[in-house]
Amino acid sequence: MNTQVQEQCIEEDEIDLRELWQTILKGKKIIAILVVIVISFTLVYIFKLPNVYKSESILIPTSEHSGPSLGGLGGLAAMAGVSIGGGDSMTPDVAFNTLLNDYEFMHVFVVKNNLVSYYKNKNLDKNYVFALGFRGVYDLFKSSPVPESSSSNEADIYNIVKSVKNNFSISSDKKTALITVSYSDSDRKHAPEMILAFLKDASSYLVKNNLRIIDNKLNYFSKEMQKADGFELRQSLSSMISQILQEKVMMQSKVYYQCDVLTQPAVAYVKDKTKPKRGLILVVSFIASLILGVFLVFFLEFIKGSREEERSK
Repeated sequence: MNTQVQEQCIEEDEIDLRELWQTILKGKKIIAILVVIVISFTLVYIFKLPNVYKSESILIPTSEHSGPSLGGLGGLAAMAGVSIGGGDSMTPDVAFNTLLNDYEFMHVFVVKNNLVSYYKNKNLDKNYVFALGFRGVYDLFKSSPVPESSSSNEADIYNIVKSVKNNFSISSDKKTALITVSYSDSDRKHAPEMILAFLKDASSYLVKNNLRIIDNKLNYFSKEMQKADGFELRQSLSSMISQILQEKVMMQSKVYYQCDVLTQPAVAYVKDKTKPKRGLILVVSFIASLILGVFLVFFLEFIKGSREEERSK
């Protein structure tokens, strides 16, 4: 008895699969038309997208000091409101990322480097590279350039800051401690310029800020040196001042904040694009349209069956 039931279930499954396949075959024209339409729009989309290139600079961090041993001087300075340091200092990659995510700094960066005019330039896309070297689709859908205004628009600056932040990437390798600063842009020549400009401005800001802190330290210990009576205390203070002066000299000797340059940013090779993945987009589009077409055929068949049932009643 159980064997008969199992055989009947298998026959019903086979019938269902045959019916499903027959339904797909009946609706193959609908599926084909939908696939052609979706693929056509996808081709227009991928030919409209310019290539995106990445330029990067690799830095060697040189900040390895953990701060001198202060003994009781650390507590004395803390009571006077002077930060002496000690422990692990902020690494350059963290400092750069902090400034990259600080709107006030990036606002100044955008204005200082005249990026508003750059992004409003009607010839902004003259260096863009497209698939097969064809930019006709891009030009067809290209919006008319926004005329430059005499005054800076805060909304424009905000949008540029947001775009620049998204294009930048600053990371540190845990094993080697090397810092990679990269920038992605459709203009191959603009990417390395942005890296150099950011590193220069960020380093200038960080060095200036650290020198102010160092000068506060020197000022504090110089005053304490004048008031000190004991020989050991004067010797400790003198040693502290000497180490702080060394830190100041080292701070000013670097091209970038606490970093030496391993590789300079360069213009990417024209075939070395990072985005878009046109082949992947096309494959995903084809599979998605095929699935959507099959679903549409089944849906139309379901509606047709429901109508026939209503008429038969």
